[in-house]
Amino acid sequence: MHALPLLLLNLVHLFLRISAREFLLPGSSLSIEDSSHMLRSPDGTFTCGFKNISRNASVFSIWFSNTVDKTVVWSANHLHPVYSWGSRVMLYADGGMVLEDYNGQSVWENSVNSSSTAVKAQLLDTGNLIVKGQGDIILWQSFHSPTDTLLPYQNITSATKLVSTSRLLIPGRYSFHFDDQHLLTLFDDEKDISFIYWPNPNSDIWTKQRNSFNTTTIGVLDSWGYFLGSDNLNFKASDWGIRIMRRLTLDYDGNLRLYSLNKTDGTWLVTWMALPQTCSIRSLCGTNGICVYTPRPSCACAPGHEIIDPNDRSQGCRPKFNTSCDGQEMFVKLPNTDFRGNEQSKNTSVSFHTCKKICLNDCNCKGFLYWQASGGCYPIPFGW
Repeated sequence: MHALPLLLLNLVHLFLRISAREFLLPGSSLSIEDSSHMLRSPDGTFTCGFKNISRNASVFSIWFSNTVDKTVVWSANHLHPVYSWGSRVMLYADGGMVLEDYNGQSVWENSVNSSSTAVKAQLLDTGNLIVKGQGDIILWQSFHSPTDTLLPYQNITSATKLVSTSRLLIPGRYSFHFDDQHLLTLFDDEKDISFIYWPNPNSDIWTKQRNSFNTTTIGVLDSWGYFLGSDNLNFKASDWGIRIMRRLTLDYDGNLRLYSLNKTDGTWLVTWMALPQTCSIRSLCGTNGICVYTPRPSCACAPGHEIIDPNDRSQGCRPKFNTSCDGQEMFVKLPNTDFRGNEQSKNTSVSFHTCKKICLNDCNCKGFLYWQASGGCYPIPFGW
């Protein structure tokens, strides 16, 4: 009685396996119009092909095949989506892979530094897309150019970094990479400068429990859910163990999270995160925005400001008043609100009156943060 549905289900999985390719040969291509023009890892865990991000735009990506949202782990052309008709990826004899838009314009290509002849492009069970040359030489691999995600046994080195991306695979403002002290660090990348927000930039190396003396820069997540960096950064999944699919992703909100896959329903569970208090992420709510717990983290505007984009509150808020520099006192008290990380300078062991005066005497100051216990004074500039 129950054999028929089971048989049909097995046939569907078999069809999906057959419809996708196992490898791409030199001189051939993957076309965006043909649904069979995808690469599938031998065990079916990963798929590589064109991922639609809107009706007419696609990105050449790698994603988990059996998750609810087809979670993307790597993208080639997230800065330059291609038209969802007429685009293709071509593999050439020298190992070069080229992504062409509908008009033939090249929008992405891999970097191959070898005189070897390519044999094939293949998606491995690890989620690594490789171009293999003669003698099983790897001419190029996606593991060496991560986007926002690290998979087990994919290294992060001094030459690579993770950059947050939106649901439309658009790069965000946050990055995760080694700093100039050889420490794995989270950065908020502004237009002209980057700010560290994890580990706490106000803590010394001993408090961070890191090792800055090791010039070897490498970090890796193993299949058990344990991450180890050359700087002594180490953490493990709360469900630490084998036979669990995992990914380490720098999410769009700037938090670095380790996820484990629930195979029953294809959803992800957070099993570790760098910042348990999400509101402590620098500039999470943008200029003039305040992160509040309701109880989940959400963004509100400072008094006298209004949201710029209701669909993306990370864009911040704009003032509803005209600013001036006439020395008039027009401060609004915001108790239990922390603006550290947005200050232009720091003054220590000063009185509240002195701190207020420092701000009033600076035309670039729009407010100040004052810590009563320590006398810390942090003037906040316009445009924070």
